[in-house]
Amino acid sequence: MNVNYSIWKIFYLIFTGAIILIITLLYHRFYDVQDRYHAQIRHYTEIISKTIHSDLLQKDMLLEIIGKQLLDKDNYKNKQKTQEILDNLLKLNPYLVGFGLFDVNGRAIIASTNVKTANKINLLKNKTTEYYFKKSLKTTSMVVGRTNLFKVVNKWIIPLRKAIRDTNGNVLAVMATGLKNEKNTNYLDSIKLPDDKAVVIIKDIDDKNNLYRQYFSKSGNISSEILYNTPLSKNVLEITSKIIKNKYNFTVDDLKLNGETMSIKTIDSFSKIILAGITYDKKYNLWIIVKSDYNVILDEFFKVFITYISLFIASFIVIFFLFKNISSYDRKKKKALIFQAQHDTLTSLPNIIYMYANIDKWRKKHTEKFDILYIDLDNFKNINDKFGHKVGDKVLIEVAKRLQSFFSKDDMLIRQGGDEFIVFRECIDDTKIDESFLKLINLISKTYHVDKKEFRIGMSMGIARFPKDALIIEELLSLADTAMYNAKKRKNSYSFFSEKMRHKNIFKTDIEQELRSAIEKDELWMVYQPQINADGTLYGVEALIRWENEKLGLVGPDKFISVAEDTGLIKELGEFIISTSLKEIKKIQSDLNIKFSLSINISVIQLMEFDFLKRLLSLIKYENFDKSILTIEITESLSIEDLDESLPLLNAIKNEGIEISLDDFGTGYSSLSILKKLPINELKIDKSFIDEILYDEREKALVKSIINIGKNFGMKTLAEGVESLEQVEELKNSKCDIFQGYYFSKPLNKDDLIQYLHKIKDKNDRR
Repeated sequence: MNVNYSIWKIFYLIFTGAIILIITLLYHRFYDVQDRYHAQIRHYTEIISKTIHSDLLQKDMLLEIIGKQLLDKDNYKNKQKTQEILDNLLKLNPYLVGFGLFDVNGRAIIASTNVKTANKINLLKNKTTEYYFKKSLKTTSMVVGRTNLFKVVNKWIIPLRKAIRDTNGNVLAVMATGLKNEKNTNYLDSIKLPDDKAVVIIKDIDDKNNLYRQYFSKSGNISSEILYNTPLSKNVLEITSKIIKNKYNFTVDDLKLNGETMSIKTIDSFSKIILAGITYDKKYNLWIIVKSDYNVILDEFFKVFITYISLFIASFIVIFFLFKNISSYDRKKKKALIFQAQHDTLTSLPNIIYMYANIDKWRKKHTEKFDILYIDLDNFKNINDKFGHKVGDKVLIEVAKRLQSFFSKDDMLIRQGGDEFIVFRECIDDTKIDESFLKLINLISKTYHVDKKEFRIGMSMGIARFPKDALIIEELLSLADTAMYNAKKRKNSYSFFSEKMRHKNIFKTDIEQELRSAIEKDELWMVYQPQINADGTLYGVEALIRWENEKLGLVGPDKFISVAEDTGLIKELGEFIISTSLKEIKKIQSDLNIKFSLSINISVIQLMEFDFLKRLLSLIKYENFDKSILTIEITESLSIEDLDESLPLLNAIKNEGIEISLDDFGTGYSSLSILKKLPINELKIDKSFIDEILYDEREKALVKSIINIGKNFGMKTLAEGVESLEQVEELKNSKCDIFQGYYFSKPLNKDDLIQYLHKIKDKNDRR
C-alpha cells in the first residue's frame, strides 16, 4: 500500500512539474516564433527595398543617359531626333508606359509616339503632378511622383521625372516617364514572395501632409482609384508611430534619417492586424513595407501548441503505463532504442548502422549474385537553398515513400544520409533491367506536392555487381558511388560500374600523384593568348597553364585543374600561375618598352581562400607589377554561389585597382540584379556562342544582348574563340570591344609572344 502510494505520489509530482514546464515552454516558444517572423519580415523588407532602390537607381541612370543624349548636339531641340530617342527607350523598356519632354512651365515639348495628345498635357496645372514636377526642377536626382491614372493611355503609372540641365546648372527641360502599375504589367509583380506576404510602397508626405500608396502587390478587388487616390488613414499613422516609438524609442523622422529596417505588429488601412517590416528610401522618399497577416504567427504557434499538448498527453499516457508495468516498459524502451539507432529519424528507413548489422544475414539469402544501387537525387540542393531544409525534409520523406513502394521487402533499402540512398537487390533478368530502372527513375521524377508547392527532381543511380565488380561490400559501395557520379553527368539516368571507370579513377589518381611534384620537376609552363582591340591594336594577353609529364604525357588543364581543386593543390598551383605570369610579362614589357593587360584565370576554390588577396598583393609587390593592367578572371558560377561571401572580396580586389572579368558569360545563371551587384569590369562571351554567330540568328541576337548588357553596365566585352574574319566583322558590327582566338593567334610561349609583339610593333610603326 505504501509502495503504491509512493509511486502515485511521484506520478503526481512529475505531472505537476510537467504542467509548469509545458506552460513555460509554450510561453518561450510563442516568443521564439514571433521573433523568427519579425526577423524574417525584416529580411524580406531589406531584400525588397534594395531591389526597388536598385531598379529606381537604374531608371535614374537611364534618364541620365537619355538626358545626355538629348543634350548632345542639342538633340532635344530637334523634335524628330528627340522622338526617335524616346521611342527607342520604350522599345528597350517594356515596363515604361510613355516618355515625354516638358518645358519648365510644365508644357509638353515632345513625347513618344504612343502618347497621341501630348500637346494637351501640362504637369503644373494638374493637382496630382504639380508638386512633384516642381520638385524635379529643384533637384538633380530623379523624382518619383505619386501614382496616378495617365488618362492619355488610360493606365495607372508611377511617374518618374528628371531635369535636363545645361553646364551652368540651368534647367532646360524635364524628362518624364511612368512605370506601369497595373496587375501583371508592373515589374514589381515579378518579385517572388511567400503567399502570406505583400509589398506596399508608400509615397512620403506631400505638400498637403498626406501619404498615398505608390504600389500594393495584393490589391485584390480594391479598385486602383480607391487604392491610389485615397490618403492613408491618420489614425493608422498615429498608431504605427506610437508602436515604433514604444518598441525602438525613436520617431518616424528618426527612421527617415537612420534608414534602419524595423518590424512591428500593427493594424493596416483595412483594420487587419499585421506584422510589418518597414524601411525608408531617403533618395526617392519612399516607405517600403512588407507585411504579413499576424494570424500566420498564431497559426504556427497553434500547431506548436497542439504538438506540445499532444506530446504531453501522449507522454503521460506512456508514463501511466510505465508506472503500471515497469518491466514491460523496459522491454519496449530497449526495442525502441535499437530501432532509433538503426533507422533514419526523418524517413524511418534503415540507416548505415542497420546495414552493417544485418548485411551478413541478408547475404546468406543472396549468395550467388546481387546488385548494390547507389542513388543520389539531382538538384535537391536547390530545394534546400531556396525553400529551406524544412521543405526539403518533406520532399525527402515523399522520396522515401516512393522508394519503399518500388522495392520489395526482400530488398534492403538504406538511407545513406542527405539525399543519398543505397539498395541491396538480387540481380534481375538482364532483359528487364532497362525497363525496371527507367520505371524507378520515372517514379522518382514525378511531381512532388509539398506545402502547396510543386517540385520536380531527378535521380542519378550507380550500380555495382557482386561478384563481377568486387567481393567486399565496402569496395562495392565505392564502385557504385563512382558509377553514380558518372550517371550524374547526364542527370536522371543510371550507370553500371565499368572497367573504363576504374581506369579513369586510376588516371585521376596518377594525375594527383604526378601533379604534387610537377612544379619541383619544372614540368609546368605558361602560354599567353593575345587579346586584340576592335581597332586592331593589342589589348593584352590571357595567361594559360600547360603541363607535360614524363609518365602521363601532355595533360590538358581541363583534366588537372579539377583534380587540383579536389585535392587542395590548387593554392600552390594558383600561386605558380600568378607569380610566373607576373614575372614573365613584366620582363617582356620592360624589354620591349610596351604595356598591355594581363588576364589570369582564378579558380573559385583558390579565390575563396581566406588569404587570397593578401597573397596576390604580395606577389604583385614582389614582381613590381602594375596592378592597373592586371585582370582577374572568375567564372560565372561565382555570381550565384556564395555571393554574400565573395562580394566583399571582389570589391576589395577592385578597390586595389585590379580589374575583374566574368568568364564564360551566358553559360551560367547570372541574373541582371546579381550582375549589377558584382564589381565587374569585363564580360567574356563564351566560345560556344561565337561558334554559331554566323549561322544561328538566335545566337547572334544573344551575343548582341550580352554586348548591350555590358555597355549598359559600363563594362568592356571580350569575345573568345574567334576563328574567322566573318566572325570578327559580325562582332564589330555588334560593338564588341575586344577579340581573342585563333584568328589572331594561338596561345604562345614567352619567346613566341615576344616575336608576336615585335610584329605588332613593326606593323604599328609602319602605320
